[in-house]
Amino acid sequence: MNGMNMLNKKSIFAITAACFWLGQPVAQAEIVTLHALDEGSSMTGNLVGFDGEFYQLETAIGTMALSVSHVTCEGADCPDLMADLNEFIITGSNSIGLQMMPAMIEAYAFGLGGDLEVEAISPVQVKYTILDANGEIYSEITLNLGDSNDAFAALENREASIGLSSRRVTTGERNRLLRAGRGDLTSPAQERILALDGMVVTVSPNNPIRTLSLDQISDIFAGNIRNWREVGGLDASINVYRRDGNSGATQVFETLVMAPTRRVLANTAFILGSNAAVSDAVAQDKNGIGITSASEERNAKVLSLRSVCGQVSTASEFSIKTEEYPISRRLFLYTAGGAIPGKAVELIDFLGSDAAQEIVEQVGFVSQNVAMASLNNQGRRLAHALTSERDQASLALLQEMVSGLLDAERLSLTFRFKSGSVSPDNRAVVDIARLAEMVRNGDFDGKRLMIIGFADSIGAINENQRLSQARAESIRDVLVEAVGADAGTVQFTPFGYGKLSPLGCNETEDGRDTNRRVEIWVR
Repeated sequence: MNGMNMLNKKSIFAITAACFWLGQPVAQAEIVTLHALDEGSSMTGNLVGFDGEFYQLETAIGTMALSVSHVTCEGADCPDLMADLNEFIITGSNSIGLQMMPAMIEAYAFGLGGDLEVEAISPVQVKYTILDANGEIYSEITLNLGDSNDAFAALENREASIGLSSRRVTTGERNRLLRAGRGDLTSPAQERILALDGMVVTVSPNNPIRTLSLDQISDIFAGNIRNWREVGGLDASINVYRRDGNSGATQVFETLVMAPTRRVLANTAFILGSNAAVSDAVAQDKNGIGITSASEERNAKVLSLRSVCGQVSTASEFSIKTEEYPISRRLFLYTAGGAIPGKAVELIDFLGSDAAQEIVEQVGFVSQNVAMASLNNQGRRLAHALTSERDQASLALLQEMVSGLLDAERLSLTFRFKSGSVSPDNRAVVDIARLAEMVRNGDFDGKRLMIIGFADSIGAINENQRLSQARAESIRDVLVEAVGADAGTVQFTPFGYGKLSPLGCNETEDGRDTNRRVEIWVR
C-alpha cells in the first residue's frame, strides 16, 4: 500500500467484502485516494481498474473493489464518472423553462438527427427523451419548472446539473455554493448568458398614461401612490399586479427600481404565477399596472420610463441588447463546479450557438446576435448629452465625438467591466470573442472599428478621461489578440471620452455602472 489512512477501516471493508472485480484494467495503474462518504475514512493505492460501478484499488493488504456509490475519488487520474451518463436534470426559472428551454431542447434533439419524446410528469416537471437515428435513447432530460431561487438550491444540493435563473446569483448564494464545494458561480466557466430581456411596466391600452418616472413607479408598487390622478391620470384607484417575491422578475425589479429609492413592495398587489398572466390581467383592467417581461407584453401597453435625471427610455430590442434600458436583465444558465454528465455538456454547447440565439428571438426574448444602429437612431441620447453638459471644454469634446461618428454605425456590442477595474465582465468576454469572429470572417474588411470608452461623472474630469481611454485600449488589446493574424484590412482605434454622453443617471449606482462602458462604432 502506497499510503493508507482509515478512521474506520471496517466501514470500507464492509462495503467491499462481497465485491468481486469484473471490470477491465486501466491502461496504467495510478495512485488515487478514495474517501468514504459516510465515515470520513480514506484509502490510497494504485487504481488498476474501473468499470463504471466499482474502483479496483491495489493496496498492501490486497486488491479492493469499492462502489462509486459509497466513495469519492481524489487524484488527477480519477475516472470521469459523468462522461457516459445520459440522464440529467435542469431546474429553475419558469421564465426560461416554459418556452425557451423546451424550444432549445427540441432544436438540439432534431439537430442530432433523431427524435424527441415529451412526457408531462406534473404541471411543473417535464421529461424529454432524446432518441438517436436508430431509435435508441440518447439522453433523458428532466426539466423542473420553478423560480430562480430553486436553481441555486438544486445546484447546492446536487439535485440538478443545470440551473436556470432570470437574475444573477446573489453574493449569499455564491458564498453558500462555495462553502458546499460547488465552485464559484460567478466564474465564466459556471455562469453563461442564455438571452437578454427587459422588465416592462404595463397598463391597459385604455389608460391615457404613456410615461412614468421610476420614482413614481416605485411609489405605486410601494403603495404610496394609490390613485391614477396623482400621476396625471384619471380619478381611479390603482390595481397593482406582479409575480411573487421568489420570481426573478420581481427580484430584478426590486433591485433596479425599488432599492435605489429605498422602498419595498407593498403586500396589496395581485400576485400571479407567470409574466404572461400579469400582462393579460393588466390588459383587461383599465385601472391596472403590472411589471412583466418584454417578451410577454402581449396585449398590454408598455410605458416609457423617465429616470431621476430626466432621461426617457423605451424597451427596444437595441436598448435591451446594449443594456441601456434601465430595467434590462440577463437570463442565466449556471452549473456547479466539478463534473457534469457529458450529454449535459453537449446541450450547454448547443445553447451557446448561433442556432440557439435564433430560437431566443423566435420565442420573444432578445438574442445576443449583433445589431447595428446609425447616429440618427441615437437622437434622444445626443439631446440628453447636449443638455447635460455645461462647461465649454466638455461641449467642445462632445462636438469632436459627434463629428467623428457622423458616418458611423454603432454595434449593439457594449462592453462593461467588473467593479472598479478595466477587466471585462463575463458577458463582455463572450462578446469580444463574438466580435473577433466577425472580424476574422471579413465582416469589417476595409473599415475602422472605433473603440470608444466612457466613464461616470464621479471624480476629476482628467481622471475620468484617462480611465475611459484605458478601458478602450484594454478592449482593443484583447480584441486584437483574439483576432490574431486574421485582421485583414480592419483598423482598431481606441478613444476615451470620459463622462460624455451618459446613458444612465450618474446620481444612481446602476446608472454609473451603465455609464462605465466601451462602445464599438464602425466607419
